[in-house]
Amino acid sequence: MKKTSLEFKVGIFVFFALLFLILLVFKTGDFYMKPGYTVRLIFDFVSGIDKGSAVRLAGVNVGEVSALHIIHNAEGATQAEVMARLDQGVAIEEDADVRINTLGLLGEKYVEILPGTTGNALLGNGDTLNGKTPVLLEKITESGNRLINKIEHTVDNLNQVVADPKFKESVKNTFGNAERVTQNLESTTDDLKDAAKSARIVLGRMRDGEGSIGRLLKNDQIAKDLEDFVKDIKAHPWKLLKRN
Repeated sequence: MKKTSLEFKVGIFVFFALLFLILLVFKTGDFYMKPGYTVRLIFDFVSGIDKGSAVRLAGVNVGEVSALHIIHNAEGATQAEVMARLDQGVAIEEDADVRINTLGLLGEKYVEILPGTTGNALLGNGDTLNGKTPVLLEKITESGNRLINKIEHTVDNLNQVVADPKFKESVKNTFGNAERVTQNLESTTDDLKDAAKSARIVLGRMRDGEGSIGRLLKNDQIAKDLEDFVKDIKAHPWKLLKRN
């Protein structure tokens, strides 16, 4: 009886130990127990994505990568098929934007889904969504190196131009000419001011009847005689000719 009781206790202990171990394996392993659905994500290249990589919608974890396969499209090009297991209730529009992203600068890779247009049809189990191929770090580095080389080349050219004595002399002459032009403009402006001042004085005197012209303008009889003389000359211009 005691032996049977001991075996029963040992059996109960082993059962719960195995149950705990199974739950631990499911919890920490690759098993996905939550209800949900699977969508196909097609990329030309997946950088650092593996089975178990996180799938995020608007930055929130909504699933994980359950499998990856190599496929060929209708043109025969090689592509990567990413099977993403999404939590039940997660709504993904058909025009959603899918890409490979990185947590931090050098963090782990994950699948980022940006929401599509509200009201559009939603993806269902087994539906396909084409993702955007990530830009390779090598290409970014290569482009950056080319840009740096161009900048360095431009700086070298500028240094050569600035160091050229002819360039320095040209700049000096340019500033000298600009200074002379400015001085001439200032002198011309002063002359114009003086001329305008003198004109105002002359006009004032003429208006007040000062001087010969002023008196002529003020004398109505002289003005009338001048007007008659001009009319007579227009009518009989030969009067201006000198007779023998």
